[in-house]
Amino acid sequence: MKFWISGYSRKNYPSAALYDSKRSAALWTTDLENPSYLCFRGPYLFALGEFDNYGTLSSFRREGNTFLPVDTLRLEGGALCHITTDPDMTFLAGSCWGTGHFFTVALRPDGTFGSLLFSQVLDDGTGRKSRMHFSKILGDYLYGVNIELDAIFCFRQEQGQLTPVSILRLPEGCGPRHFYADEKRQLFYCVTEYSSELLVIDSSQPKQLRLVSRHPLLDPGFSGESTGSTLAVSRDGSDLYAANRGEDTIAHFRLSPEGRPTLAGRYSCHGKCPRHIALLDQDRVLGIANQNSDEVILLERGGDGTLGTAPATHIPFASPSFVAEDPLERL
Repeated sequence: MKFWISGYSRKNYPSAALYDSKRSAALWTTDLENPSYLCFRGPYLFALGEFDNYGTLSSFRREGNTFLPVDTLRLEGGALCHITTDPDMTFLAGSCWGTGHFFTVALRPDGTFGSLLFSQVLDDGTGRKSRMHFSKILGDYLYGVNIELDAIFCFRQEQGQLTPVSILRLPEGCGPRHFYADEKRQLFYCVTEYSSELLVIDSSQPKQLRLVSRHPLLDPGFSGESTGSTLAVSRDGSDLYAANRGEDTIAHFRLSPEGRPTLAGRYSCHGKCPRHIALLDQDRVLGIANQNSDEVILLERGGDGTLGTAPATHIPFASPSFVAEDPLERL
């Protein structure tokens, strides 16, 4: 099983690496500055660089288990925290938490960056600070999540050129962070940072996104500070896992055939601050990037969706913020 880890730069430590569970050492590493999030398309790896006053993009071309540098680009927008590409790799979209910038940039077939297609600090007219955190490309539409404005912006996109379509205004103060798009059920499952909830959103009509239900992520008896981070959904759409930073748990929900979530369990993340999670090895394992304990742990997953009570694997890594299955494992 091959998988990726990346995080924030620390002297004498790699900041992104490709691992094989059968080997103790990483297959490939880089000391790129602050690649807190990665994305993949075909033979290309794209990494962001997260800085206070600007952002960077870097692209690499895969040759076996080695990745050769292709191109870099510096962009306006502080604390760039998420990137994604369209299926045809014609453009890349980026979200900046620090300044609220939301942008798209053209991609060439050789993995180099083209012109900036769209760049804007998204605003809902309320005068509040804008903080973009996540985006998702679904066909002709691009959705952007604004954690501070409690909103999901919908754009129609044509090769990265954006036209506003709608804004879904979510409950004030909830802080939407990441969502999973269930295209079959036409639902978004959104984890909120500030209110630590799972929101279910009807996505059947992009012009009229609709909040369907809200589900708490924290144990009712928990009294400390905690924030939601991200989520992972099994390939068969039956299980959803969401991470809580502070309570330091993984909440497990079973999803009905219609997509209704029911809390099924709660598990320790076996560390501090689970910043990112992902299902690996054909959903047999849940990877958890515990940022504040400098470690990624792997929990085995049972056929009924339950998680192991003790980590199957510990991978030391400085300030990890991202874990994902290697794309070749999905083929």
